[in-house]
Amino acid sequence: MTLVPRIDWLGHSSYPAVMANDQRELAVRYFNQAWDLIDKSGRTAAEDRRLLTLSMASRQLWDEIGAAEQWITGDWQVAHVAALTGHADLSLDFASAAYERAATADVPLWLKASTCEGLARAHAVAGHDAERDAWVLKAKELLEQVDDPDDRAVIEGQLATIDG
Repeated sequence: MTLVPRIDWLGHSSYPAVMANDQRELAVRYFNQAWDLIDKSGRTAAEDRRLLTLSMASRQLWDEIGAAEQWITGDWQVAHVAALTGHADLSLDFASAAYERAATADVPLWLKASTCEGLARAHAVAGHDAERDAWVLKAKELLEQVDDPDDRAVIEGQLATIDG
């Protein structure tokens, strides 16, 4: 098992090492907890802040142990959460990072389409209607090439929830 070292603010190794499988478990747990809050109607401001920190914590944990698919998915989730909580600039930043990484990575086509959905949502929150529409169209074009109907349905469902 791979150990992930922890250091204190001064760079000293004073915290116990976290095993990579434990870190993976935490990353998945935080991702799923964020989804539970995404799906919750009537979130409070405190729950929105928790939602944002959960998605960022999951993404950070993957930074050390993940690969392109986890980094893209993590960036996409942070962008999604930022859009839901009204942080347009943050959403645009993470959605762009997800798209740029997906464009050059060997990842499933549905994931590339998902990053376009993320950019469409981020632009919608930012009030960029033309950009939103362009990214929705790009996502739909990519989805036409996705063979698995379940994968397509997930992204189509997300596209349907974008305002505009």
